[in-house]
Amino acid sequence: MNTTVEALNKKKIGVANISMLAAVFIVLIKFFASWISGSIGVLSELFHSGTDLIATIATIASIRFSTKPPDEDHHYGHDKIESFSALFQVAILVLMCAYLIYESIDRIINPVEIHLNIFVFTAILICIFIDYHRSRALMKVAKETKSQALEADSLHFSSDIYSSVVVLIGMIFTHFNISKIADPVSAIIVSVIIIYTTLSLSKKAIGSLLDRVPEGIEDEIRKRIKAIKGIEGIKTLRIRGSSTKIFVDMVISIGRTKSFSMMHELADAAEKSIREIADNIDVVIHSEPVETNSETLNEKIRMVVNDRGFKCHDIFSHRINNEIFSELHVEIENTNDLIKAHDVISELEDRILEKIPIISKVKIHLDEPSEILFDTIDITEMSNDLIANIHKVLETEKKIEDYGDIKVVNSAGKIRVSLNCCFRSEYSFDEVHDIVTILESRLYLHLKELYPNLSNVIIHAEPSKNET
Repeated sequence: MNTTVEALNKKKIGVANISMLAAVFIVLIKFFASWISGSIGVLSELFHSGTDLIATIATIASIRFSTKPPDEDHHYGHDKIESFSALFQVAILVLMCAYLIYESIDRIINPVEIHLNIFVFTAILICIFIDYHRSRALMKVAKETKSQALEADSLHFSSDIYSSVVVLIGMIFTHFNISKIADPVSAIIVSVIIIYTTLSLSKKAIGSLLDRVPEGIEDEIRKRIKAIKGIEGIKTLRIRGSSTKIFVDMVISIGRTKSFSMMHELADAAEKSIREIADNIDVVIHSEPVETNSETLNEKIRMVVNDRGFKCHDIFSHRINNEIFSELHVEIENTNDLIKAHDVISELEDRILEKIPIISKVKIHLDEPSEILFDTIDITEMSNDLIANIHKVLETEKKIEDYGDIKVVNSAGKIRVSLNCCFRSEYSFDEVHDIVTILESRLYLHLKELYPNLSNVIIHAEPSKNET
């Protein structure tokens, strides 16, 4: 638990303890005032403050329990105990009000003599003063800590002020013989006030227990997520509120062509934006890849290939009249087994045509897996005849300014040749690429007849160093 949370919890418990001491004093002074006067109005105030004392004790107990951190049995913490405490207080108040209304009606029918003096009046005035100040103190801390239990206490003590004023007026009417039923009527009014103030509190507590979504927060979350570029939408959104926290569980949709790190960054951005709404929000976001309208045809092909567990490169898609053709290189193991490799590729071609219906035909060229690190043996010094044949081919190629760095290696019985060729700057990149491609094919076909175990020939193109 961080320092800020600990400080807020200490503040909640501290103000609740002070409130309890004030409640004990008020109950005692109202008890003596009720005993001396015999007033049902003062008795209603005693009952009211007595139940507040019980409720305050329940509040302290619930706060001490609710501030415990999450554990193995309560992954979302213990905040909802405050909602139970608030409902407990509501139940006590309603029962008390039912009794007071019944007793007040009986006294209206059968009047009872009451005795009022300066002590009784002073007691009520002192209680009004105390209730006013502790109600303000409790509500201030309740807002800071978002504690429903403290808010319930504050509402009770606010109702105490109104009810005490009503009882005080009833006492004045009775003392000066203005009305004989002012005392029981004031008790009925107090009961109505108490019932009214408990309605909003019980609604909020029940909403918390039923995981009611806090008003306006869902629209705000959807608005913020929609504003983040790269997130395609929200698949699911679940929000639950406790007395002090709001829990958000959400699944967002992100384009499937995005990298894992980019998906993680977008999810982090979404979490940060949601936490800015309020400081008591706990967010868990899961991202799912989805197909988007912005995907290119080649990206769609790459995704189909990757979904089948293969890698691909050099994807080339082109249109002839109204038909689209796609060609690509796919990396596959065990390419020595032609039948097996053909079956795999045929299945992959059918899969591409099924998933991307606008493509008319697919051609796949097989390649070895690119991630393989081959163990090779440098046999350049033992390949004089092979290198001599390379010279014969290259010396007839007038477009090459110079060549060199010829290397011959043996990998698992296969010969691989690589070399550098220099070209004048008059040639464009496309022209050099075409020359190199044709030259690689010429060398491969020429050498393959002499060296059947030749695997490939790679030419690295460089600008000529002889130009000034």
